[in-house]
Amino acid sequence: MLSCDDIAAAWLAHTDFAGDNAAVGLLSRAISPQDYDIKRDSLPVAAAADPATAAAILQLLERGQVPTMAAIRTLTAQNEMRREAERIERLGRRAQRSIDEFGRILARLTAAHWAEHGIGPTRRDVLADPAITDLITERVGEIAPSAVKHLWLIERAQRAGWIASSASPGSLCPARRWHTTKYGNRVSQKPVNTIGKLVAGFVVEYTASKGRPPSWAVLSRDARDDRGRRVVCDVADGHAQRRGLTTAEWLADSDDLPLPGRRGAKALAKENRA
Repeated sequence: MLSCDDIAAAWLAHTDFAGDNAAVGLLSRAISPQDYDIKRDSLPVAAAADPATAAAILQLLERGQVPTMAAIRTLTAQNEMRREAERIERLGRRAQRSIDEFGRILARLTAAHWAEHGIGPTRRDVLADPAITDLITERVGEIAPSAVKHLWLIERAQRAGWIASSASPGSLCPARRWHTTKYGNRVSQKPVNTIGKLVAGFVVEYTASKGRPPSWAVLSRDARDDRGRRVVCDVADGHAQRRGLTTAEWLADSDDLPLPGRRGAKALAKENRA
C-alpha cells in the first residue's frame, strides 16, 4: 500500500516540485493529517484533478504552507476575487477610451432631467438608461447590470469635465464640457479642475482689489487662462456653467454674484502654501 509520502511524491512528480522533499512533506501532511496527530479534514487526492484546486495547492507549496482544504478554499476565493478585480479593471480601461462618448450621453441625460424635474437624476437611473447600456455593450462588452457601477463611469465623466455631482441627492448635473463644446477654441481648453481653480482665483482676486465680487458679465469678459483665452464665452455661458461650478464647489451656491466655494478656496490656499 502506498504511503501518503509516496502519493504526494507521485502527484508532484510532474510539477516544479518533483524531487522536493520539503514540498512532499507539506503535501503529505495535508493528505493524511492523522498520521501527524493533527485533527483536520484530509485533502482528497482526487481534489487535485480540479485545475483551480491544483493551482492553489502549488501556490501554497510555493509559500511553504500545508495545502489544507481550508487554506485551498481561502486561496481559491482570493484568486477568484483578484481575477474579477483585474477583469473589471480591464473593462474600466476600455470605458476610459470612450469616456467622451459616455460623458456626452450622461450630460445630455442629466440636462434633460433637470429641464423636466428641476433636480438631477440618480446615478442608478442614468447608468441604467438604454443609451448608456447600449454603449457599454458596444465599447466595453457584456457586463452584469450590478457590475456597471464598478466601471466608475460617473467618476470618469466628472474628471473629464462632462458632469458634476456632490454628496447631496439630486446634485448630478451637466458640467463645463457639455456647455462649451460648441464654442471650440473660443474658450479655454484647460482641464476642468484647472478651470475651476481659475474661476475661484479670479473671484478672490477681484473681490480683494475691488471690495466686491465680480458680476457674471465681468467674469465672462475678464477671466482668462494663461494663453489669454476666455474661461467662459459670455454671460449666458457663465450662467449655464454656474450649476456645475457650484456643484463641484469651485464657487459657492449664491443667488447673486459669484463667490468662491469650499473647494475653490481650499485649492487656492494649497497653491499659496506651495
